[in-house]
Amino acid sequence: MFFDRSGPRPIADLLHFNGVNLQRFIVDNPTFPADPNSLIAEPTSLVVLDSRARIPYTMQYGMGLERQINSQSTLSVNWIGARGIDLFRSIDTNAPTAPLYAARPDSGLGQVRQMQSEGYQKSNAVEVSFRGRPAHFFTGQVQYTLAKTYNNTSGITYFPGNSYSPNNDWARADTDSRHRLNLIGTFMLGHYAKLGTAFSAYSGTPVTVTTGNDDNRDGISNDRPSGLPRNTLHGPGYVVLDLRLSHEFLLSRTKKEGPSLTAQLAGFDVLNHRNDVTYVGVITSPFFGQAVAARSPRQMQMNLQFKF
Repeated sequence: MFFDRSGPRPIADLLHFNGVNLQRFIVDNPTFPADPNSLIAEPTSLVVLDSRARIPYTMQYGMGLERQINSQSTLSVNWIGARGIDLFRSIDTNAPTAPLYAARPDSGLGQVRQMQSEGYQKSNAVEVSFRGRPAHFFTGQVQYTLAKTYNNTSGITYFPGNSYSPNNDWARADTDSRHRLNLIGTFMLGHYAKLGTAFSAYSGTPVTVTTGNDDNRDGISNDRPSGLPRNTLHGPGYVVLDLRLSHEFLLSRTKKEGPSLTAQLAGFDVLNHRNDVTYVGVITSPFFGQAVAARSPRQMQMNLQFKF
């Protein structure tokens, strides 16, 4: 069982935006240049804590089987389940009401962000792992994971699309990567060198499609097209291969533990595969469904290491 913490920033928001210490205003369609006196007529926005809030926790459980393949290798299959209880999220308790979204229920206040612990998460995963030395020239580990994670919150700063129906945001979690493959190993190339490998391939995490507008006038531009759930757009996958070739030169002919010099040549993302960070989910953007940033391309590195 793992307990969560809010961190210092939400506590600071509660102390700052109490309507006295700091004033926060949400202005629809502001003019430019802005007139500070125009804020006199605007209601202040608050940050409050739900009186029923509790410390969130996650319960993790599972079972597995492990079998020895040879004297130095094992194969295991594990099932891991988890449930997130009373997870943090935020809602606007003074959001304009449907269908016109013309005004807030309490006209004397702006947005009233309430931090609460009403979120829920459910995940299941099957892991198949092999580790050991299947051959005299290779030692390593390979793991494949098939997983599924659903929730209705992404943390204490997360606002649902509709603050009056926050449970409608139940969908794939932001971190839900259905397939994950990892391989780490070392090949012994005789007495000449060692080749270290690290290969990873992940399926993409989801992206929420939004309109790009504040359609319900709650001061948060996270509105989704009508009838479209959260996290429906499949994000980009991730594939990377890293290699490291090394050779150790012993500087003493009498002792193996004596001083030595190791030469290394390393390559990161050797395949130079384009790994996009994420896709633009704003449906009104000309870049909708496309990536505007990518992870680092291929990089090479050489170094010498002296041990004594």
